Amino acid sequence: MMRVPASDPGIGPLFDRTVGETSGGYIPCGVCSVERQASGEKWAICPRRLLAFGATGVSEPHQALVERILNLGGFSDGQRVNVWSEIHLREQGAGGSRFDYRIDYVLREASGASAPLVVEVMTCSTSGGNKQKRTDMNWAFRSAVLVANGIRDEPVASPGVNVRQVWARMASQLIAKSEAALKWGGRTIWVIQDRLAQYIQSQTALPLEELRSDDWTPGEVNLIVSDLTGRLTLYSGPIRTPGASRLCWLEILGAPHVPALDSLTGKLDQKDPIAQIVV
Repeated sequence: MMRVPASDPGIGPLFDRTVGETSGGYIPCGVCSVERQASGEKWAICPRRLLAFGATGVSEPHQALVERILNLGGFSDGQRVNVWSEIHLREQGAGGSRFDYRIDYVLREASGASAPLVVEVMTCSTSGGNKQKRTDMNWAFRSAVLVANGIRDEPVASPGVNVRQVWARMASQLIAKSEAALKWGGRTIWVIQDRLAQYIQSQTALPLEELRSDDWTPGEVNLIVSDLTGRLTLYSGPIRTPGASRLCWLEILGAPHVPALDSLTGKLDQKDPIAQIVV
């Protein structure tokens, strides 16, 4: 939905004529974040906004984060570290069990002597928007370009943030990918935005602040939370504990609040049953 031809008569002439030559004739739509108009909250929607490895390393805004990640991975000064991206592991286990996950980044010492470090970057996605009403991301990008060039002056409308969907995807992977890296002798580092962390804390039974690691000591599950200015916080702890004496990450799967039965029956009383079945 983000493919805009470089020959587009509306915005094509506003770009250098070389744009599109290395991207199949399309303008790269670099939308990294959106803002909620009602609250003013800024949400990263592109993982590269928080962290991106490239052929020449990382950009300056990501240096502090990468240094923290390398330290948590046990790498030392002077070591050469290889970085792989988009590694898809699909394997059938005993009894029909299956491991089927795509890993964002794998870091390992160049000689292969170190355990692998898995790095996962999770940002929000956006809802599809309405193409006919021109509130989809394609039109949001077009409008932003036209406003930036002084051709239009009306507010730019974009799709909303689909935070619930991305949280559900993260929850289904958080424990599994952490367990896998531990089995390989390494660990997994998750990188998310502070807004998403606040949402997780409000929607689950996990009191995230109780897992804050002020001394940056890693654990079985490690979550680096970054705001869009680069301020970093580590939340770390065990996946599970045998007793209730210590907080563990499995509590992230619990509900923060369970409504009373009266809340359910009240809703049922407001609607007619769709069927009645005789047993």
